[in-house]
Amino acid sequence: MTLAGVLLRLVFVLRWPVVQGDALIYAEIARNLLNEHVYGLARATGMFPTLIRLPGYPLFLAACFRIFGQDNFRAVMLVQLVLDIVSCYAIAETARRLVSRRAALMAFAFACLCPFTANYVGTGLTETTEIFCTTMAVLFAVLAFEQKSLSWWAACGLATAGAIQLRPDGGLLLISIGLVLLWRLVRDADNRRHTLAAGVVLFVVSLAPLVPWTIRNWKTFHVFQPLVTISASDPDEFVPKGWNRWVNTWIVDYSSTEDLTFNVSGTAIDVYALPSRAFDSQDEFLRVARLFAEYNQTVTMTPELDQQFGQIADARIRNHRFRQFVLLPLGRTLDVWLRPRTEMLPLDTHWWDFESDINDSSWATGLGVLNLLLVLAAIGGAVRGRVQCLGLLVVYPIVRTLLLMKMAAVEDRYTLECFPMLYVLAAAWWERGRTESFAASVTTAKQSS
Repeated sequence: MTLAGVLLRLVFVLRWPVVQGDALIYAEIARNLLNEHVYGLARATGMFPTLIRLPGYPLFLAACFRIFGQDNFRAVMLVQLVLDIVSCYAIAETARRLVSRRAALMAFAFACLCPFTANYVGTGLTETTEIFCTTMAVLFAVLAFEQKSLSWWAACGLATAGAIQLRPDGGLLLISIGLVLLWRLVRDADNRRHTLAAGVVLFVVSLAPLVPWTIRNWKTFHVFQPLVTISASDPDEFVPKGWNRWVNTWIVDYSSTEDLTFNVSGTAIDVYALPSRAFDSQDEFLRVARLFAEYNQTVTMTPELDQQFGQIADARIRNHRFRQFVLLPLGRTLDVWLRPRTEMLPLDTHWWDFESDINDSSWATGLGVLNLLLVLAAIGGAVRGRVQCLGLLVVYPIVRTLLLMKMAAVEDRYTLECFPMLYVLAAAWWERGRTESFAASVTTAKQSS
C-alpha cells in the first residue's frame, strides 16, 4: 500500500505539478530570505518587508532551496511526498488507537489512495505540510490522553505551532483541541489538575513561536498582528472591502471565485459571466455593468469603485438578511465539502457543463461522487462507529466549517486539513459494518443449525 501511495503522488509530481498563484509568492519570499536576508517582496521601488504570509512555508521552501537549489520545486514536492506518506502512517496509528487494528489498515488505505490530498504533494502550497502538522498534533493528543503525559502535550503543541506558522487558520486546531480539553476539565473531576496543566502546556508551546513574529511586525510595521489578516495584505495595502462585501452577497461556488475574484485587480471581467443571483433587479444589473465597464478601462479596483460596490452590497444585505446570513453560508459550506476537488487538476471547474466538455465533466463528476462517498462514510463513522475520544476527530471539522461559512471566496482546499479525521472516521464506519455483518452471519448460522 505504501508503494501505491508513493506512485500515486509521483504521478501528480511528474505529470501535473502546479506552481502558480500563492506558490509564487511563497517562493519569492523564500528567495529574498536567502539572497537579500529580507522577509519581503520586491516592488517597483525596491525590496520591502511583508507580513502577508506567515513564515512557516517560506522557511520550509528556503530550507529546500538552500539544500537542493533555488526554485527546485521538484525537490520540494519530493520532500512533501515523504511528509505525506508519514502522515498516512500517523493516520493509521491514530485509527489503531481510537478504533481497531483493522480500521487502521483501512484508514491507511484511504490516506494513501485518496487523490484529494495526494495531488497537493505536487504543488507549491501549504496543504501537504499543514496536513502533516495537523495529523501529528491529533496523534500526539491521542497519546497524551492515553498516557496522561505532559511531554506528549508538549509534542502536540509543537505540531500545532507548526500548523499555525504555516497558515493562520491553523489556530483552529489549537481551539479545537482546547475545546476537547475543556470538556474533559468539566467532565473528569478526578484529573482536573492534569487536564489544566495539559491545557497550559499546549497553549504556551503552540503560541510561543508567534512571539518573535509579532515583535518583528510591531517593530517593522508598527501594528500588533500575530497572524495574517483575512485579506492577506500589508498595512499600507489597499483592501477593496466594499467589493469583497458585494461578492459575499451572491458567491456560492468555487468556479465563480476562479472566474471573478482571482482576476481583480489586473484582468478585465465580464458582467455576463455572473450568475443571476448576483442581481436583484434590472436596475441593479445595469448599475453593476456600468461599474464593471469603468473597472475594465484600467483593470484596477479604485477606492471610488470599491465604495460604490459596497453601497450595492449594503442594500442587498439589508433587503435579504435570510439569504445573506443563512442560505449563502449553507450553500458555500455544501460547495466546499461536496463539489469535485479539481482546482489543482487540469479539469474545468465548471464541472456540470457536459455540453462544453464531456470529458472534463465526466472525470469531475466521478471525483465528486468519490468525495461524497468519503464524506458520508465519515459521517457514518462519527454517528455509528465505535471511536474513542471522538471529540478529537469531529470538533475540528465543525469549527473549521463554521469559519468557512463566514468567508466569501473560499476554495475547496480549505477543508483538506480535515481529511485526516475523515479517513479515521470512514475507517470506523467500515469497521462497524464489518462487525455487524460478521455478527449477522454468526446469528444466521446458529439459527440454521
